Amino acid sequence: MTSTFAFSWGLWTPLLVGLAPSSLTVPLIMLGGFGPFVGALITLRFTGRSIRGWLRSNLRYRIPLRWYAIALAVPPLFILVGSVVYVSVFDASFALDELASLWMFPLALVLAFFLGGGQEELGWRGFAQPALQDGISALSASLLVGVVWFVWHVPLFYVPGSSQAGVPMAPYAVAVVATAVVLGWLYNASGSLLVPWLYHASLNPAGMFFLAGVAGLKTAAGYGSYALLVAAVAIVLLVHFGPADLAARSRVQLSNLV
Repeated sequence: MTSTFAFSWGLWTPLLVGLAPSSLTVPLIMLGGFGPFVGALITLRFTGRSIRGWLRSNLRYRIPLRWYAIALAVPPLFILVGSVVYVSVFDASFALDELASLWMFPLALVLAFFLGGGQEELGWRGFAQPALQDGISALSASLLVGVVWFVWHVPLFYVPGSSQAGVPMAPYAVAVVATAVVLGWLYNASGSLLVPWLYHASLNPAGMFFLAGVAGLKTAAGYGSYALLVAAVAIVLLVHFGPADLAARSRVQLSNLV
């Protein structure tokens, strides 16, 4: 974890303290997003484990198509339902004229998959999750990864131009930790890192379709509506599958991934 934070925060600090020009904001944020992957590679190298074998075991693609469908569809669904809850409960207004065009989603999805957040999963679910599950329950591992994942993002809240800038931190923390449980379930149940990776890639651009507009999503009530919805789903998964595995499959297979 130390190498992950050193890599990412080292790149983000110049943005945080104003030493880097604004033109470097997006490139440095994106490059810093590879910190979890870099941390996993460094750990694998220094512990003498095969990087190629780790990647091959994680990137299984011959899995039921329903997992790909879930990964693609659920994040936008959470955003849409969360926005309806926000408008209904908090007497907010729809801002449909502010929504992004639908054709932007697949383009943003591809960008997020490779550069805009999805690649983080190589470190979070692809390495940290199964490593922790060797000694603790899948739920505990997911919660720990979720907390670290949130803390890792904290500097970006203070970087103008980042996707976290202006987002209320408390609801964001709830959403990230709850999402970590959902992603832990997806990883354990599907047996492939590609599923949480695709979910993460779908999640990042899904915010463009919050029905009350991006400004609504950046309110405590707006982001909170989304966060509580994800938390509720995480609790349902926990109750249904149990904390040990968060999936109807053995963790023994997953422990071999790292």
